[in-house]
Amino acid sequence: MIATALRAHDAAPETLPLWQPADRPAKEPPPRARQPESAATGGLAVTVRDLSKAFDGHTVIENLDLHIPAGQFVAVVGRSGCGKSTLLRLILGLEQPSSGRVVLESEAVRAPPKRIMFQEPRLLPWANVADNVAVGLGETGTKAERRARALSALSEVGLADKAWVWPATLSGGQRQRVALARALVSRPGLLALDEPLGALDALTRIGMQAMIEEIWRSQGFTALLVTHDVSEAVAMADRILVVEDGRVALDVKVEVPRPRRRGDPILAALEGRILDHLLKTHAPA
Repeated sequence: MIATALRAHDAAPETLPLWQPADRPAKEPPPRARQPESAATGGLAVTVRDLSKAFDGHTVIENLDLHIPAGQFVAVVGRSGCGKSTLLRLILGLEQPSSGRVVLESEAVRAPPKRIMFQEPRLLPWANVADNVAVGLGETGTKAERRARALSALSEVGLADKAWVWPATLSGGQRQRVALARALVSRPGLLALDEPLGALDALTRIGMQAMIEEIWRSQGFTALLVTHDVSEAVAMADRILVVEDGRVALDVKVEVPRPRRRGDPILAALEGRILDHLLKTHAPA
């Protein structure tokens, strides 16, 4: 899903061996079923060339090259301060690079927008749920059109019955679903997820992971997830990048069919290998 390379004179990132999982039946509702390859029709392709970013003389991202084909689901993991969120913000244009460039490309005549979902839902307390979702449309459309699209997005995240309530009446998981609907209402070509599920309890988190995956499979946007949780990355992504010291140190494909089963031994083995890499890299001398 992602082609990753450092400069020619640097060492290439380590690549883990791929597994050939045994066939297992997969049952999905036909309206949602989609093979990952078809996602390319709606997503933005991301190309990063020789990208660097420094803050007050401290380099956070260094000479990073990366390509994400349209419609792919990528997870970025690593220790705190390694540059994960900075890379995400550079790709979205929320930060300007010190050097290098980021190019977003679409096959559509009019390129779809890019959106981000944060760990905090950041809802407007004085607006009802439907109006909070409509914020994601900016000034697009009439009031009736905006409301209709907001209601449609709420239906996708299972909150159609909460459209007219206040954010304060919702649970933490429901507020995050509103934030997801707000990010999706404009039909983005790139959805960036900056640890959006970190504050949720375990069961709510698993449910949100499944919901995000299902919507991604249905809509075909490019997804870029930043997370500290390796198990979350393995469960959701088709490719995992481990970032260390502002560079891609590990580039791993997850070739396990969807829907994936919790506790799958192949996923568990992959998670263990990534954790081993992180722990050995930072082990005390």
